[in-house]
Amino acid sequence: MTGRQTGTMNGSLPGSGTWLAALPLLATLAGCAGSATEQFGHSAWVAPGKYRFHNCLQAQEADKGFATRQKEIEELMARASKGPGGDVVNTMVYRSEYQQVLGERREIAQVYDEKRCTIDSKRSSDRLVF
Repeated sequence: MTGRQTGTMNGSLPGSGTWLAALPLLATLAGCAGSATEQFGHSAWVAPGKYRFHNCLQAQEADKGFATRQKEIEELMARASKGPGGDVVNTMVYRSEYQQVLGERREIAQVYDEKRCTIDSKRSSDRLVF
């Protein structure tokens, strides 16, 4: 045939080479479908041991700030989800920061457990009594 060929050759579909070339890319993107937290744990968002040297009061103060920010982000996400394309906005704009805040709070909770802190107690000190 001369000019533009409109048939198939060797029983293959037109453009099938393009799909075969795209398969590795599609497989790679499919691996990215889960969140970073699901794939890497919380260390993708927060340095492990970041709050290790905080005492109970310092950890509690840090957690209060993150709790406030978590609430703000949740409100923004709820507001955005009411509009058209809200899920896309939440994923693109708020999700990464929200995951980071949750990771920070989990890391602080680990400090609470390791140091046996009593949460929201104004009478507690940093010393353990045996």
